[in-house]
Amino acid sequence: MSKKEKKQKLGKLAQAAKRARKGKASANECSCSQPAERAIVAFDRWRPSPVPAAESATLPPYSSDAAYSCSDDAYAGRKKTVVVDFLYLDLTVCERCQGADKRVERAVELCRPVLAACGYDITLNSVNVDSEWLAEQYGFYSSPTVRVNNVDICPSIEENDCDCCSDIANYDVKCRLFPFNGTYYEVPPTDLLVRGIMEVVLQGRTAEPGADKPYELPENLAGFFAGKRKKDAENRAEQGEGESCCGDGGESSSSSC
Repeated sequence: MSKKEKKQKLGKLAQAAKRARKGKASANECSCSQPAERAIVAFDRWRPSPVPAAESATLPPYSSDAAYSCSDDAYAGRKKTVVVDFLYLDLTVCERCQGADKRVERAVELCRPVLAACGYDITLNSVNVDSEWLAEQYGFYSSPTVRVNNVDICPSIEENDCDCCSDIANYDVKCRLFPFNGTYYEVPPTDLLVRGIMEVVLQGRTAEPGADKPYELPENLAGFFAGKRKKDAENRAEQGEGESCCGDGGESSSSSC
């Protein structure tokens, strides 16, 4: 049956149902040869389903004393908060962390107006994980990591060698890779970050099973922290020797040089 025929039939059924309700229908008034007493049933079966009750139906009946608003901000005063955590090892040397930092900031700003229209405020929390203690506090397994409301946007962890972080610690350090559209990226694409943020928020994604298991510091990070501390100590010792030898220590220090 075509749309036009359905519309015509629905109109005839509606008229028959109307007359039946008024008690004026006869047994042959329905074009489908149905008895008049069944006209209402036929119309109810053919008419479109009623629209589900809107959220505003839960409001109390309106009265002249009821609060109302002409504002276009329907979520004023009751927005939910979205927290994006950007966890990294280094921003001074590591090019991968530096690139990720800029793209995470851009992704957050791209998502901000859309999430605001959906009733959310978004906050970016950047954390330099520079110790074993911080790594444990944040459940940090690989650098860099991006989480939305404590949910990692990339559930799996893939890594490869990072020359920058290896130079920092004098240790072979691996940093994170980000799979997206069939390719692995050392710096997460902005599109990946935007999609990850929006999916976690609007689809209600939660952490993977086992994400709350007791934390164990990965060997990769343990080597980075230990190597960085050792290298920093050696640098401080060298600076101290240079100052004691050639600093403003008077005649004796000058002669010793």
